[in-house]
Amino acid sequence: MIQKFRWRFIAISIFSLFLVLTISIGSLIAVNFKRAGDEANRVLTVLITNNGVMTPNNARGEFKQQNFLDQSIGAHHFNPEQIYQYRYFSVVSDQSRLTLVNNQKPYKVSSKEINQVAKKVLAQKENDGEVVISNNDYLFRKGINDQGQEIVAFLNVTLIFQQARSLLKLAMILGLMALIFFAIILIIVSKHAIRPIVKVYNKQKQFITNAGHELKTPLAIISANTEMQEMMGNESEWTESTKEQVARLTELVNRLISLARMEETGDLALSKVDFSKIVQDSSKSFAPVIKSKGFNYQINIQEGLFIKAEAKSLAEIVNILLDNAQKYCDPEGLIAVKLSAGKLNRTAVLRVSNTYREGKNQDYRNFFERFYREDESHNNATEGFGIGLSMAKQVVNAFKGKINVTYNQDRISFNVVFQLSK
Repeated sequence: MIQKFRWRFIAISIFSLFLVLTISIGSLIAVNFKRAGDEANRVLTVLITNNGVMTPNNARGEFKQQNFLDQSIGAHHFNPEQIYQYRYFSVVSDQSRLTLVNNQKPYKVSSKEINQVAKKVLAQKENDGEVVISNNDYLFRKGINDQGQEIVAFLNVTLIFQQARSLLKLAMILGLMALIFFAIILIIVSKHAIRPIVKVYNKQKQFITNAGHELKTPLAIISANTEMQEMMGNESEWTESTKEQVARLTELVNRLISLARMEETGDLALSKVDFSKIVQDSSKSFAPVIKSKGFNYQINIQEGLFIKAEAKSLAEIVNILLDNAQKYCDPEGLIAVKLSAGKLNRTAVLRVSNTYREGKNQDYRNFFERFYREDESHNNATEGFGIGLSMAKQVVNAFKGKINVTYNQDRISFNVVFQLSK
């Protein structure tokens, strides 16, 4: 159980680091892409407002306009040499012909290809967009120059966004390496960190087991002495009460020992067992007790349901639920046991229910907690120690099943679900 908590802690820690890295690195990358987009937008604005030509003088005003983030970190100061890093061209349409208005001849882009792309863009309704020319990404923007002619500027943004894309790849590699490194360190450190807890936990289990065996001897002696007194003619309500309390203490000791042994569920050897037969046998064994108390008893079991489990522990689950039902059932109430196949015949569903009018306002979230009793004063007349349902849940979890409790129309129901075994 401690190992499960350890691995769960490791998984949660790694996931938390993953979220932190995703948010922090993702924000950084998003900002870089935003800045690259703003940079491309500034270049296109300069080209359109200056008849397709960009110089250090006419670009200065646009490039000095910084967003809030750039201003806060003191970045993006305008450098006149900056404008010579861009690859662009501008085309003016004079209805009858197209004219290339700047002297920057793009690499491996012919005049014919420029004309074809310009005609295609000018025919579109959109004033802004993106095209691919010679395996490079270009953003375009259309406008009107000082002579009233339509002008379209094309800017190669491949290099502008290349830094942001490179940062994205680097961040993903470094982030993955950080997660792996963190996981390795956490696994090593957590193994050493839980050693004191494992030691104390094992000592606790050993103490419960040893104390349980030590308690069995005096309980056996008390039981034998009481029976001897009865055989000598001293039978009375006091000897009967002593026998009852000895039986209750013996049950408590046995369950505490069983609970200690079940803490590490990996020791259970699972095999294919007949769930229907086990439920049938346990239900029949409880019939005399239930009927002697005046309860109505219904048994409805579908035959041929097999699951992966351990037979004795599986029978203990059924016994715990039936014992709980007969303890808390209303006078002359109904106890019902139903075993059937679930939806699509993939699961076996066991439901043990009983009438329980006092359970309307109970908090059922804690019913499977160890030593939990609905009457916290422990002064009620109902027998039980509050560990039976905890044991049932542990065994169900060991068999990879699910258990829950529901309350509806004055009836409390414990539902157990296991995967069917083929």
